Amino acid sequence: MRLAVLGPPGSDRETLAGTIAARVGVASISLADIFKAETQANTPAAIQALRHMNAGELVPDHVLLSMIRSRLAQPDTTAGFVLNGFPNHKITAAALDTMLSDLGAPIDRVIDLVLPDAEVLRRLTGRRTCRDCGIPWHTEFAAPARPDICDRCGGELFRRYDDSPERITAGLRSYRPAAEATLNHYRSLDKLTSIDATLTPAEVTAKAVQ
Repeated sequence: MRLAVLGPPGSDRETLAGTIAARVGVASISLADIFKAETQANTPAAIQALRHMNAGELVPDHVLLSMIRSRLAQPDTTAGFVLNGFPNHKITAAALDTMLSDLGAPIDRVIDLVLPDAEVLRRLTGRRTCRDCGIPWHTEFAAPARPDICDRCGGELFRRYDDSPERITAGLRSYRPAAEATLNHYRSLDKLTSIDATLTPAEVTAKAVQ
């Protein structure tokens, strides 16, 4: 099984990818994890990527694809994999498909977690973090007993800058067009399955693995 799980921030994409991977016994792979491992190993691709990032530039597709190719060459991907959050605007679907075809491991199916902008805002703007112990909270889904006070240590809860309505709205404006191009690519290949991400985690998982 070779899957990609896509969806906007707040869609619980990471949870679904990890759940499916654990259920079928394959690796769950994200660009963040790949980049972290490459950076720790100080690989040539990581050095090149950091050079672009430090210059305020986008990391070229061929550098990211080189990292992904190295990851997919590892033994734990032999039985398959679940890609968490890509291809996206950083990695085009066509470029990834070409590389995977060269490896003899094309994507079988792409899951699109559908979440309206209003729900993305609701989920992300409600997130809070304790300044002292770092425990995450949510104003609706995991609210502390006292507003803005951590139940565990009494520390102050704060909202990260990236979780402000302005930042989230700006991110969605750039995310949606790029995501739609990716989804249309896999829709044309009859590989796309769209799932309502407002369903319960159990319902989403059941639809994803059916």
